[in-house]
Amino acid sequence: MLYISDFSVFSIGIIFFRKKQAELFARFIQEFVLEGDILVVELQKSELKNLHYISQRFNLDFDDAYQYAIAEYYNLEIVSFDSDFDRTEKGRKEPKDLIKL
Repeated sequence: MLYISDFSVFSIGIIFFRKKQAELFARFIQEFVLEGDILVVELQKSELKNLHYISQRFNLDFDDAYQYAIAEYYNLEIVSFDSDFDRTEKGRKEPKDLIKL
């Protein structure tokens, strides 16, 4: 099972819509979320108050603090090209680290 934050889904949607490719966003949701093995996870309202603390503690922007909070709340690993997560306790893996040859 793969997990993606609701924030990331919204970001993907914004990109598709800006490029006038809303139908590709609908296809992404249908194939990967509704029919596939990707579970969309969201941060509980009670956890939103921790974003400020996470941001200050690890010097992360809002988006990264949100992703980190999701990973902490659901006990997930962070997979990202973003080296900002290297400053955190959870660290990160790059997508290439998950590919088995």
